[in-house]
Amino acid sequence: MYTSNVSIITDSLSSTPSVYNYLRPNAFRFVIKDLPNIAYTCQSANLPSVQLGFAVQPTPFVDVPVIGDKLNYAEFSIRFLIAEDMSNYLELFEWLVALGFPNNYNQYPSFVGARLNRFPFFKTATNNTEAIAYSDATLTILDSSNNPKTNIFFKRIFPVSVEALDFDITSSDVPYFVGVASFKYTTFEIEAL
Repeated sequence: MYTSNVSIITDSLSSTPSVYNYLRPNAFRFVIKDLPNIAYTCQSANLPSVQLGFAVQPTPFVDVPVIGDKLNYAEFSIRFLIAEDMSNYLELFEWLVALGFPNNYNQYPSFVGARLNRFPFFKTATNNTEAIAYSDATLTILDSSNNPKTNIFFKRIFPVSVEALDFDITSSDVPYFVGVASFKYTTFEIEAL
């Protein structure tokens, strides 16, 4: 960038940002609108990476990268303590089974039909109203006083995996099970509060 006024550049270099507190990795709340039991036991959640695709323009000397036109969002993952009755694990497991309908075609409509008050609706090509098995989720970042500072809204989120639980009778200590689940989503938006 060229500027004829050198004082603009030197002024911007000499000013320091006023940062008083830094982001803490353990100050957050996570809520999936349609999985209420997981919200209270979530131990960790990641802010996924975002990558911009690019094209390569060949030249006789060096290939030149050119700005792309689509963003790629990485999977969103959470870790959560599993309740003794497995209620929060079952919420996620039933959602996955309904999306994959391994036994018959009615598993998905039955799952969505039983949760019509929880999942959003859309209009089909035949103008019928149907529920869809997406949800929205919010990762709320807290400040140093544990007040909400930033919301990260995940749009149209759905589970794609839940990791295995390894039961082991030979374990001498009693660690509690932590479930790991991964989600896909359309986009996420960051909103300062």
